[in-house]
Parts: sequence; C-alpha cells; structure tokens
Amino acid sequence: MPKKILAVDNHPLILELISSFLEKEGHEVRGAQDGLSALAVLEDFVPDIMFVDLVMPNISGDKLCRIVRSMPHLSGVFIVILSAIASEGETDFFSYGADACIAKGSVKNIFLHVQELIAKSDKWPARTWESRIFGLDGIYQREVTKELLRSQKHLELVLDHMSEGVVHFTRSQKIIYVNASAIALFGQPEEKLLGVNFFSLFQEPFVSALRLLVDQVKQHPVCAGEDEEIFLGKKRLLLNFLSIPEDESDATLALVRDITKIKEDETRLREHGKHLSILVEERTDSLTKTNAQLNKEIVERIKAEKDLARAHRRLLNVLDSLDTIIYVVNMSSYEILFMNRQAREIFGDGTGRKCWTVMQCGQDGPCAFCSNEKVAALKEAKQNSGGEAGGAYVWENHNTVSLRWYEHRDRVIKWMGDIPAKLSIASDITERKNDETREREARDLLELRVSQRTLEMEKIHRQLLHAEKLNAVGKLAASIAHEFNNPICGIRNVLDGLKRRTTLEGEDLQMVDLAIRECGRIARLTKDLQSYNRPTTGIETQVDVHAALEDILLLCRKNLTNKGISLVKDFTVSLPEIQAVEDQLKQVFLNLLTNAEESIFTEAGGLITVKTEGRKGYIAVQFQDNGQGIVPEDQERIFEPFFSTKSAAKGTGLGLSVSYGIVSRHGGTIEVESTPGIGSTFTVLLPVGGRT
Repeated sequence: MPKKILAVDNHPLILELISSFLEKEGHEVRGAQDGLSALAVLEDFVPDIMFVDLVMPNISGDKLCRIVRSMPHLSGVFIVILSAIASEGETDFFSYGADACIAKGSVKNIFLHVQELIAKSDKWPARTWESRIFGLDGIYQREVTKELLRSQKHLELVLDHMSEGVVHFTRSQKIIYVNASAIALFGQPEEKLLGVNFFSLFQEPFVSALRLLVDQVKQHPVCAGEDEEIFLGKKRLLLNFLSIPEDESDATLALVRDITKIKEDETRLREHGKHLSILVEERTDSLTKTNAQLNKEIVERIKAEKDLARAHRRLLNVLDSLDTIIYVVNMSSYEILFMNRQAREIFGDGTGRKCWTVMQCGQDGPCAFCSNEKVAALKEAKQNSGGEAGGAYVWENHNTVSLRWYEHRDRVIKWMGDIPAKLSIASDITERKNDETREREARDLLELRVSQRTLEMEKIHRQLLHAEKLNAVGKLAASIAHEFNNPICGIRNVLDGLKRRTTLEGEDLQMVDLAIRECGRIARLTKDLQSYNRPTTGIETQVDVHAALEDILLLCRKNLTNKGISLVKDFTVSLPEIQAVEDQLKQVFLNLLTNAEESIFTEAGGLITVKTEGRKGYIAVQFQDNGQGIVPEDQERIFEPFFSTKSAAKGTGLGLSVSYGIVSRHGGTIEVESTPGIGSTFTVLLPVGGRT
C-alpha cells in the first residue's frame, strides 16, 4: 500500500537516492535537507513514515524526533533513524521518540532495510520485531567520529552549565539551538522553542527594537538591555548578539542574561543614596547658623559623594560586560585541561600546567581552599541517596592573581578518555562584595553623622572633634582607593571622557590632567609586573637564523637521540640576517621541530631534516620528517586555534596557530606539504628586510 513519506537528510545525494527509490516503489515522497526545513514541510504535509538523519545543521535529527512526538497531529507517524553514526556507539533511538534505526552502509543494504521497515510499519504500535539497529553487519566503527561525538557532548555539557542563556537562530530568525539556561529563562521546553521565530518570544515594543539591532550584527556585535529596558514577562533581560565567523548560513548567536536582580539592587542603592543625602541636608540646615565652616564642609562632601556615585555606576557598566570564567581541572593530577577566553585573558594560557601555578601567587602545592574533596564528596552523597550523580558545590574566594572575588560553581564531570575532572564556572562578584562593604560603611557613617549632629547641639567642641574624625576617614578611604589597580583603566577612560566633553580651565584642568598622568603611572607599574608572564620584548633586531636554529636544535637534540630520531642539517652558506623578534622566531622553530618529533612513531626511529635556503628576497627554513603525515582533509585546518590530531593530553591545538600568527606578523608565511604514511614538510618563509 503506497505511503506518504518524508525523508530528511543534509546530504543531497543520499536524499536524492532515497527519494527516487521510494517514488519508484509508488510512495508519495517529500524531502528536506535539515530539521528546520522538515518542520516547514510538516506544516501542510502529514506523513505516514519519516526517515531522519541524526547529524544535520539547523536542528539535529534527535531533536527533530522529539519535536514531532510533541505534536498531537503527528503522534501516529512511524519514525526511522537513518544515520552513519549509528555504528559509532549506542544509539538509543527510542529515547528520541523514533521507532526504528538503520545504520548507513551500502546503498543496496539501505534500500533493503527501508523496504523491510515500510512493510513492518503497518504493525506499529505493536512493535513485534526486536529493538535493534538495522544494517550494522559489515560496518566498522570510526574512532575519529566517536571522538568528535564525545567532543560535541563535552561542548554541550559546558554550554548547558553556563549561567547565560545561549540561543542560535537563522537568517529567518528560526531558533535552531537553545542551552539549558535559555530553556529555563524562556520557561518553555526545548521542543516548543526549536523552530519558532526568536522574536515571537517577545512583545512589542521590544520586537521592533531587537530587529533593528540584529540587522546591525554583521558589522559588529550589538548589545540590548543595558541602558534601554527589554522585558520578557517580568524579567528584565540583557542580550548580546554576535555573528558567527565564516558561517555561510548567516546565523546569529544570542547570549541572554536575566539582570532583574542586578537592576533592582542598583535602584535600591540609588534610593539609599538619595535618602542619605536628604538626611545629611536636614541635619546640615539645622546647624548652619551655629557653624558656617562645618556647613561648607558638608556641602562639599555631598557633592563629592554624588560624583563618586556617578563614577561608580559607569564602572559597573564596564564590569558588567566581562564574561564568565570557565575552566576544567584533572582532579588527580591538578592539571588544567581547558580554559575559556576570559580565563586565558586573566591568568594566561595555563593548559597543561598545575592549576595552583596559574591561578594563584606564591603556591608550591595544592591550595588549602581547594574544592576537589568537597565536590567529590557531594557527588558520592548524591549517588548514595539515589539521586542524579553530580550537583554543584558553590564557594567564594579572593584570587591572588587578579585580586578579585569570584563565586565558583564546581561539579564533577568525565573529561575526554573518562578522566575524572572538575568543571568550574566562576563569576566575578567583586562588585557585590564591595557593595556590601559600602552599604555597611554607609550605615555606620549615617549613624555616626546622626550622633555627631545631636552632640553638636550640646557642645561645639564635640562637633568639631567629630568633623575631624570624618575628615580622617575620608583621607584614609582616598589612600586605599589608590591601591586598586584593576579598575584603573575604567577610571582613566572616565577622566578622558570628562576632559573631552567638558570645558575645563585653570585648576580644574590641571587636576584632571594630573589624575590622568597618575593613572598612566599606575598602569605602567602594572604592565611591568605583567611582563613577568610575557617575557618577550617585541623588539625587532637583526637575527642570524642559523644561530637561532642551533639554539633550538641544541635544546632538542638529547630528546631526539633518546627516541632514536636522526637529525640532518642542510644549511645554505652565507644566509643573510633578517629583521625579526628573535625569541618569537625561536618559538616558531621549537613548535615545528616538536611537531616533527611527535609525528614519528616507529620503534626503529626516524629522520628529521632541517634545511635553509634563499628565495628571491626571502629566506626559507624547512622542517622535513618521515612521520605519519597529515590527511588531506586535516591540512586545511591545522592552523586553526584548538585544532589538533593529537590527544588532549599531548596537545592543545594552539602551537601551529600561534606560530602562523608570529610568522604573519613578520611579513612571512608557512607552507605545508604532507603525504599520509610518508611524512610532512613545513616551510617557513621570512622576508630578508623585515615586514613592509
């Protein structure tokens, strides 16, 4: 009996073959190349059977199955998973809502299993056949695919534990991905969110404002909700829209945060400040006639407090734009396995190093406040009670590197290779700590002022004494403020803006210029301290390439000898010196030599040849090995950050990316020739006269 069939597969050839085969069998067939297109077809087409690929752009196959099962009018559809990754691991297609699964193999076998399942679909929902995956015979698992699937699961795990909501939508504003925080924020299940228009989640006038901002995202990232109000129900939101580089689908990424509590706290702080000002003014008016000098001091102090409050709000706006710190640590060896961009910017790239050497100062062993034992105990307690394994351990600490307070949410996860690891998500709570301190100080100051004004009605001498105490407290606070180096950049930006936007003369202009110069002095001191972790001078000099190579070869020769690897030098005579940063150049040579060494796995050893020659205004430095080589599909990606063919324990995927960046900044390039099973040749080309 002819069936109405919907085939969904992102591979055009597979989709065409299946559609042609089914049409020849007399069935009515519709096709779609991804989950989003399939939802559009299902708006006016109710199939009897669906064949769905798992790995697709714009809503994957498993999520498409769950969406279909959530639609009452499609509850009777017989769903078959047709995927090449079914052989790479246990595919629990029943949990997706599917009725059967076929592993992609030969076209002949696929057609045979498709015919078999179409014939059996009339027996649904009895399901009289076994719950197995059809077509596994003769198909072998691919380790690369399994590794990619594990990496994708780890990435989804990190995204689902972010405090910010992540929404990915297409050019037509159709949602194709939401993380756990976004699902909780919008208050709808994932099946209801996927495929809907992103702007339909909001009401006017917010929709129009958001559309205008998204139209600008191709030129630069845009933010909405910081100054203007964007509401979702009673929640006030902060949205950052980003375009995805090199994404041909022109999709947009939205990062969504609920800032309702933050804005309420800011409002309470402003109201508290206003209330404090009113009380001070009332007390000041009652004492104006008895002490004119004291009245002048109070007026000046109130003005300074208002200026400080405005500067504080501007600083909060800058700090609110900072990202969350995320890092993963091996719980056995304390080795850092992963750091996100914000963590690397603050602490430097510490991947592969002990966590206490990167994130704390002066530590020669595990920190006394390390949370490893606590998160392990929390996981064990959860498992013993029959609950879901895991759970987050929340703690706070003051970091000795960044000198800031962080709130950590730590939990146990399994990293690549089932390594027990700790996932830590740290939010900067320095301002919250400072606000608590200022609130306590403000309460204490208010009580002190009320007491002072009351005593001044009885004794003028006691009034003057308290005034001197207040003056001493102000000077102490100003002295302490100079020690905070982290916000100095924000303060300098505020002063520069004030100087540009306001006409200042005389002593006012001199005071602003003096403040800017002092900010520069502190910034220079901070820069000198940071140079300890970044020792490169960045100064170009005349460099003898042969001498630089000899230094690196001397460093690596013993390790190569121990591995039985022979080293051949083929240096050209009278190679000219070049204009370059010597230590950066040595870093490039060391990275390429290390990669050549690690590509040789034979017990009989191998051969590495280092060759130099001149090429029409350039010098060429070649590193040739007889290692395992690089497959063609990987050669186009080897210079991408974090791409590596090595295991996570041996490489981070940053060596070639960093080397390519250094050579490019010198006006040169790196060429690659590689044949799998034979070896690779990396050629560094550098201009003799330096970059132009």
